[in-house]
Amino acid sequence: MINGGKRKFFLHSLTSKQSIENDGGGGVTDNDDYWFRVLNLCNQNNPSHFGIEFPSRLFYDFKYLDSGTYSHVIKANGLEYNRTPIVFKIIKVVQKNTLNHFLSFSFNGFELYSDVFQEIVISKALSALHNITCDPHGYEYQTHCFPKIFATKIVHGSIPNYFIIRKYDETNPKAKPVERFEDLRGVPREHLVILMKFCGDSLWQLIKHRHRISPKGVIIGITPEQALSVCYQVTIALAVAESIYQFEHRDLHICNILVKRTKKKVITFVLRSIPYKVKSFGVKACIIDATFSRVCLGPDDQTIFYTDLSNRLKGTASNPNPIDGQELAYQQMYNKVIDKWKDWFPETNIYWCKYFYNEVLCSDSFAMDCSDSVKRDLKNLIATIDNYRTLVEFVQNLFYSNSSSKSSTAVT
Repeated sequence: MINGGKRKFFLHSLTSKQSIENDGGGGVTDNDDYWFRVLNLCNQNNPSHFGIEFPSRLFYDFKYLDSGTYSHVIKANGLEYNRTPIVFKIIKVVQKNTLNHFLSFSFNGFELYSDVFQEIVISKALSALHNITCDPHGYEYQTHCFPKIFATKIVHGSIPNYFIIRKYDETNPKAKPVERFEDLRGVPREHLVILMKFCGDSLWQLIKHRHRISPKGVIIGITPEQALSVCYQVTIALAVAESIYQFEHRDLHICNILVKRTKKKVITFVLRSIPYKVKSFGVKACIIDATFSRVCLGPDDQTIFYTDLSNRLKGTASNPNPIDGQELAYQQMYNKVIDKWKDWFPETNIYWCKYFYNEVLCSDSFAMDCSDSVKRDLKNLIATIDNYRTLVEFVQNLFYSNSSSKSSTAVT
């Protein structure tokens, strides 16, 4: 029995509390019952206050990490989480009827409740894979390469000042001063807070540098072996989610892969009740940002969650000469799906993985001091992945081939 001591989760555990419907964001009504659905997912009857849900006495060493169009990401250590590093993803949200009343005002940087509802559902489904999870046929699945969600809460009012946003490079003498949350203006006064385990640093930042140790003893970059291990880890993690959830990431650019150091020699996965192991070389990968993702959590259309990307990608798809690999991946995905974003197209995971492999191959991590075997293994991934429709098939064949030849650097 695989990991018999672990708690098992079943797919219906994410959808059994309510009847879930989703039309991909195209048919939300003005009364916006997604506000109630989000509160239900967060186990709340009404929005709470930030200081009540996340009091400063329970966290320390706050550090600003990043900001996006809709959210800010803050790192801290949590006393209630064994002092482990955790991350707050803070998203400004607004109800649709509120938005309709303020159309004459200019404000941005927010999401609708219909959008964050989907993100919560998908994020919690992927988080559940940290435990052994069973599909309706009894097959078991597990991966630790998606964020582990500790809590999701809707809070309103001013956000306490112990959360700081640094939008500018503090090493730059011309940089503007630090902005506190209370200084940010805009109509929405409610926020979705997703509390999750810290997943690491951006792979994009790590592969920009050759691996070395600074005079102060700081490790910079990652080795070619570590980069190859990340490629295998990401591929198998996606295959696990693809198999149990019909998961498509649909936005796996290099910034959506995080890496952190680990003492574990091997990263283990369970795919259709079969364990797969990858040598870590001291690093562990994590796939983030399910904003554009697609999953199916049950037998009917009401448990399919997705985002219609037709309008977002129409311009990119019409470009006859993609400017880079990321744009090519968007274009391939658009041309495959066309307007059927609710349907399952596992080929999109193939497109994104091939783009990701090429980014690693062309990075500074592989520019120097890369052994022939490591480069050969990565080039083999690039050369063979197009032969498969699903990552599940690709992974199964990859491990079968490597177990026969014993030639892989990272696969055990």
